Amino acid sequence: MNNQRLTRSKSLLALEMSFIGLLAWVVFSSLIAWQSNTVLAGSAQQIQRPGAQGLPGAQGQPGAQGLPDGRFVPPEGPPPQSSRVPLAGTANACSSFDFETGAQGFTVVPDFGTGVATPLWHLDNALCRAFLPGHTQPFTFYYGQDSTCNYNTGTRNAASLISPVINLTGTFAPFSLGFNYLLFVEGGGFDTTFVDLSTDGGTTWTQVLSKANLVNDNQWHNLARDITAVVGAASTVRVRFRFDSIDNIANSTTGWHVDDVLVCGQPFNFCVQDDSTGDYIQFNTVTGVYVTKQCSTGFTAQGVGTVTTNGNTITLTQKGPNNFVSVTVDTAAHTGHAEIRVVMGLKVVAYNIVDSNYLNNTCVCP
Repeated sequence: MNNQRLTRSKSLLALEMSFIGLLAWVVFSSLIAWQSNTVLAGSAQQIQRPGAQGLPGAQGQPGAQGLPDGRFVPPEGPPPQSSRVPLAGTANACSSFDFETGAQGFTVVPDFGTGVATPLWHLDNALCRAFLPGHTQPFTFYYGQDSTCNYNTGTRNAASLISPVINLTGTFAPFSLGFNYLLFVEGGGFDTTFVDLSTDGGTTWTQVLSKANLVNDNQWHNLARDITAVVGAASTVRVRFRFDSIDNIANSTTGWHVDDVLVCGQPFNFCVQDDSTGDYIQFNTVTGVYVTKQCSTGFTAQGVGTVTTNGNTITLTQKGPNNFVSVTVDTAAHTGHAEIRVVMGLKVVAYNIVDSNYLNNTCVCP
């Protein structure tokens, strides 16, 4: 009898231990699940904090990283898709500055006393994201500090990067300004960036771009802007890149890189194109340079002639042993005509151009 009771007690004890073990496993699993959910919930809460990527942030800026007083720093954008961003502007008469041979006439001017001994604009050699594709490498002009890859000096800082005088003589409207850049600064009204133009050598300036026109995401981008209205009838222009941190807060982002600055105009101001064949001649009334093409054969020729003006009539002529070129336009009637004769060995290429309205020409063969 005692043995039976002992056997029964052991069975009950084993059953109770199994039940306790099962209960402990359930409690432990629940605890782990609760902790996992808490972590996930915390992660989700962290991802969805105001200013996170894809969600409204401070001042309603998507992707902004929230800062005190409603200020924000935009997030980094995706890396550039191409290995190099094409140079801005047009493939015409351009003055270009890629800084691969030095400052190329650009100068740095501090805007005011900010406690910074040396203005932060400087030539940078593949540092602080200048090694990324999207510009001619390795040199850029950089507003920042190479040692920290930011512009945090502990105080307000500001300076301007100013181009040399760029001669526009012999180029014509439309004019364009282009450059490659990388920008990563505080958003909103802080950390201001401006691009200005001067047509009087730097005495007065006109703002043509601001941070609102630039992509502020720590990646390289290209920008081209028509500046014809600002240039007007000016024969020179200067470009100024102006940065101001405004204060000493949120200055630990990359800053501003500028490279591949282009100021472009058109190399020709007249084009005479035949109404039926599409043959054309373009010429420059300042330099006398011309380019002509016969569309049916693909023949092209270029050279430099002499330009004369008589009232509303402008004429370019070139007379040589192997060629005769004459083109005349009436600026009042907007008509033109040309004669082309070019000797190539035993062959002579000759065609005439009659244009009833040079204002609607494309100077592209049909």
